[in-house]
Formats: sequence, C-alpha cells, structure tokens
Amino acid sequence: MWYWLILAGILIGLEMLLATIALLFAGVGALAAALIAYYLPDSLHLQISVFALASLAGVAVFWKWKRARLKPDDKDDAIGQRVEVVPEQIPGQLRVRYRGTEWVAQLANPATNAPVTPGAVLVIQGREGSILLVAPEANI
Repeated sequence: MWYWLILAGILIGLEMLLATIALLFAGVGALAAALIAYYLPDSLHLQISVFALASLAGVAVFWKWKRARLKPDDKDDAIGQRVEVVPEQIPGQLRVRYRGTEWVAQLANPATNAPVTPGAVLVIQGREGSILLVAPEANI
C-alpha cells in the first residue's frame, strides 16, 4: 500500500510542477490502487488494473470535456470590425491596429490591388490563423 501512496505523492507533486493534467489522473489512479491494496493486500494484478483503468478513465473524461469546450465557434466576433492601418509599415507587410494592438493583415481580395495608405480605415472580413483579412470600407 505504501508504494502506491508514495507513487501518488510523486505523481501529484510532478503535476504541480509541470501542469500536465494526465499526471493528476495517474496520481488519483495510484490513490485508488492504494485503497485496493489496503483492503486486498494480496491482489497486485487488481491493484495494477485499478491504477491503469482509473488513470485512463480520468484522462479520457477530461479529454472529452476539453474537446467539447474547444469546438470552434461558427461566428468570429472580429468580422465586420473596423481597423486602422498603422503608419510604420514593414515592407511587404500590412499592419493594422485592432483592439489596441498591431496585427498583421492582408487584403481579402488582393486582385483589387488598391493602395492602402497609413491611417486608412479597413474592415475585417475574416482570418487565416492570426492574419486578419481586410478590405476597404467601400468594397463591402
């Protein structure tokens, strides 16, 4: 029983240092195995099985919960927002100010080849990763 408690302490301690949720569930699995070892001391196979199943079940439940929370939203709240082109440009890159910070942007329809001057107001039409797709207000 003591080896399961020591393993649980090590795993939970590592969880606190590394912040990987899997180690927390492994620690809980070790505590469950310690409980089995206390009541059934001669059942090493059962202890190992309880440890493995409790650890895997905890990770599976957490993973399912996390995936449900990370579903991408169909609606992007940035679309339709106005941004201003910043004066200091990096050659070959369009930078705009959105929500108080500078973002890399590109024209949503580069075929228009419209010149974009510093201070111009553009409208966000979408995103590709962290790059904002923008268009002049008149093209919307």
